[in-house]
Amino acid sequence: MSDAGKLNGKDPDGRGGQRRLGNRAIGERLRQMYDGVVGESVPDDFFKLLEQAEAKAKSGNKSQTDGEA
Repeated sequence: MSDAGKLNGKDPDGRGGQRRLGNRAIGERLRQMYDGVVGESVPDDFFKLLEQAEAKAKSGNKSQTDGEA
């Protein structure tokens, strides 16, 4: 590539390749972290909390429909 091609604003410092490599490394690390989190088990306390929230939502819906009649 000629000097004029390098200076037309596309990659004046020649760092585009380095940025892509850096972004790729960051993306790979984020995928590894995500996969690790997805592989973790959900604590029993969290399931209990969800059950309580669902029960509360169901009881709230029943009282609202009873009051409308």
